[in-house]
Amino acid sequence: MNRRTQDSFRVLLVQWRGTIIAALLALGILMFASPGQAQPVTAGQGLKFTDYYPPEHTQLKSELECSQALPQPGGRYLITNAKYRTFRLTGEGEMNVEAPQCTYDQGQRTINSAGPIHAQTADGKFSIEGEGFLYRQTNSTLQISNRVHTIIKAELLGPQTATNRINAPEETARGMDIFSDQFDYAENTGQGIYLGNVRVAGTNLNATAGRLTILLSAADRQLKTLTAETNVIVDYVTPEHETVHATGERGFYSADTGLIQMSGQPTWRTGLREGSGDELVFDRTNKVLQASGHARLKVPSQSMGSSGLFSRPDTATAPPPTLTNQFVEILCDNYELRTNLAVFRQDVRVSDRLGEQLKGEMTCSLMTLTLADTNELQKMVAENQVVIRQEDKQFTAERADYTGTNGVLDLTGNPTWKAGLREGKGDLVRVNLAHEEMLVSGNAFMKLPSAELGQSAFSTLGKPGEGEPKATTNELAEVYSQAYFLTPESALFRGGVRIEHPRMKWACPEITMLSPPELGKDGRLMIAEPGVVFDVTDDQGRNFHGTGDKAVYTHRITATLTNDIMDLTGNPAVVEATNIVARNKVIILDLANHTFAAPGKSKLWAATPPGAPTTFGAPKTRLTK
Repeated sequence: MNRRTQDSFRVLLVQWRGTIIAALLALGILMFASPGQAQPVTAGQGLKFTDYYPPEHTQLKSELECSQALPQPGGRYLITNAKYRTFRLTGEGEMNVEAPQCTYDQGQRTINSAGPIHAQTADGKFSIEGEGFLYRQTNSTLQISNRVHTIIKAELLGPQTATNRINAPEETARGMDIFSDQFDYAENTGQGIYLGNVRVAGTNLNATAGRLTILLSAADRQLKTLTAETNVIVDYVTPEHETVHATGERGFYSADTGLIQMSGQPTWRTGLREGSGDELVFDRTNKVLQASGHARLKVPSQSMGSSGLFSRPDTATAPPPTLTNQFVEILCDNYELRTNLAVFRQDVRVSDRLGEQLKGEMTCSLMTLTLADTNELQKMVAENQVVIRQEDKQFTAERADYTGTNGVLDLTGNPTWKAGLREGKGDLVRVNLAHEEMLVSGNAFMKLPSAELGQSAFSTLGKPGEGEPKATTNELAEVYSQAYFLTPESALFRGGVRIEHPRMKWACPEITMLSPPELGKDGRLMIAEPGVVFDVTDDQGRNFHGTGDKAVYTHRITATLTNDIMDLTGNPAVVEATNIVARNKVIILDLANHTFAAPGKSKLWAATPPGAPTTFGAPKTRLTK
């Protein structure tokens, strides 16, 4: 989560706190001595009833006056233009309550009316009003039954210091309103409830719920908890015009911890980012969002790095970032989002989708993301049984380190890779997703279809060409080396290179395979050096052994001809076959036509029985390069 998003949640929590304070002040109208406790109501006009603080009874505590009190049957009185005021011990005004008309029942000790009621703090910073109310003196409860409206001025939305008045967000400076169908309060429990179509509105804030409950401490009437229930929806627009949207069936705020917990299939969304879980916890103080139980996070693929986590984006055909529907979705047991850090734990599953199409996926037990202020991924670390899949490609390791700025993925801890019928492993597998390159180092190993190392010897170790032959058997060839480097156009093996093929073996310090443009789209060039040793078995089961300083193999296909030529050089280069030995500085083998030549001075020993065919026969005329 970026800093802007975290600030959004911080201001959102401030707004909830304002709601709490508003409700707290609203309850102040109930903290007075009950009218009638000090003196009985009598019929008449211009009546006034007062109550004083003990023990001296000289400081006014409350005052009730009305223009008229008319007796009604059953010990009730119809009071007109009732005005009730409460005062602090200092003599300052505290609360003013007005009701144009109400009925006081002396026997039941209740005050009620179907008409309006209006209450306001003496300083005018808070007010509540509604239509139809019932106040019970015996248990100090109040019910407002219709059109409840609470107004909170800016000064009550947070601690009033010079600093926060100057730096207060615009929506805080302008206050907020709370609307509901009904309001209930019980003084003995300290619980106040807004019921029905509850709506909280500020300049850039809107929140709705079916029920809003506040709980105050008995000692000092300070807020303890706030609970919003039933279709809770919160929308907030940041000063940067980014909307934060949160939903759930229940929201709980604790003043002791400063945390907000949302449950009941809670969700959150800001911009193109969204998430959910069985429970969401917002920590305003530390700017932390936690999701636990079936946790989910969805972000645009672009935010996972310039190269994408799983594959290189096709920039030629990809839509603009603002229009793309490619997203990365992360599922896990729980996650924690901080300003520049995100941690995902237990059964982590990451999927990259273009619409409904799965482009790639990853699983692990623990994943940590480091984010930039722009919310782009800087670094990812996945740990414990990491598996990454994309189409026919797969990587496994105990740890994966991915850098979003350059698209490089490092796999350690028995890493392996697989692409189609090919696979490999080493101590380190490094993949550059931006350029589709892979480095495998330390006890490097590769397995591939043996047909790819046949006459067209190393033709498909890089990026396969459209016209290249495919394996026709289940035989596999194995390549061992200290390290190898693969790109779409080439493959380089270094350090004790050894090839184990069902019909041939190679050994040398280094082998390079290329796809030069001059050889055509299906052409391949292989260079093995120095100290090359090879063994080949032909299609008739005969063995050939060769040594040299360097071997250059060229494979080219034209419309009329297939060339498979090997130039073996050395001091000397040697080729041994059944009953034949050739030594020369240069030996040229034509693998397609089963012939060889040794230009210049050469030595050839042959002891072939009459009529016995050989796989490689000396040509009638010497070949030249």
